[in-house]
Amino acid sequence: MMASLALSLSRNGGRLSATDFTWAGTQHYREALSIDTSHTLHPEDPWYWKLLGGKPNDPRLYTSLYNSLFYSLIAVPLGLAVSLAVALLIHRPIPGMGLARALLYLPSVLGGVATLAIWSWLLNPQVGWINRALRLTFDLLDGIVRPLTGRGTTSWPAPDWLYSPISCKPALILMHLWTTGGAMLIFIAARRRVPPELYHAAQLDGAGAFPQFRCITWPQMTPAVFFNLLVSFIFSMQSFNESYLLQNRRQNDGILFLALYVYQTAFEPPYSLGYACALAWILFAVLLLFIVPVTWTSRRWVHYVDGH
Repeated sequence: MMASLALSLSRNGGRLSATDFTWAGTQHYREALSIDTSHTLHPEDPWYWKLLGGKPNDPRLYTSLYNSLFYSLIAVPLGLAVSLAVALLIHRPIPGMGLARALLYLPSVLGGVATLAIWSWLLNPQVGWINRALRLTFDLLDGIVRPLTGRGTTSWPAPDWLYSPISCKPALILMHLWTTGGAMLIFIAARRRVPPELYHAAQLDGAGAFPQFRCITWPQMTPAVFFNLLVSFIFSMQSFNESYLLQNRRQNDGILFLALYVYQTAFEPPYSLGYACALAWILFAVLLLFIVPVTWTSRRWVHYVDGH
């Protein structure tokens, strides 16, 4: 980390040689974060340029940062909600649940290039099984929708998924929901630590399923929620494989994540390693802006068994 910080304050002439670096100070950070306020904004410009007050000096940095934040702020809460719901459904030690837990956890283990290739085929807008299932669903709904609206479902478009700048990020969010098995196991372990006497007492007082979840299950599981929230957000902001392997020109940098942009800046011509290190430290600062407030406010909503 100290070496990358030193490199972020240096510049190189395109060669990865120790003798080719010169002191640059905060030049890389100024170049990355500066905004051209004299630029006249146009309707086709990204909406967040208006919030910035002009055109960024490095538009790809802000594009990649926006993509990473959009993906993380949607995929992480949805993933936690799905994994928590599944954990509450299958935590009971009844016959067959061990196999169900293993099957649900399996996608978290089967990662890598092969899995992404399978998803790329499933999300193919023409021959992929997901769009085939959507079109079949549209055909089944046609007899219900046509009498009500006068128009059938044959005109309903199926998403282009990875071949559209609009639907490419939802495609990655769908892929993320498939790999929530790790968080699910942590939630199952947290649920099993809840003393059953609390539920027995609540039942004697006439509390139903939702009051039991709100007053017993949720407070007891908040440490696991806090841990999964931080870890999931950190890993999602550093997503690289999906962006690197599934990007194409039709996405218009729709899944250009910040981690991929750091890699491209460092290891693709013109090999600006110092600027890439500055981008990496910007990513680190963004993570701190999320982690510090969440950790500081956790004392108000995270409840531990020992009271701390």
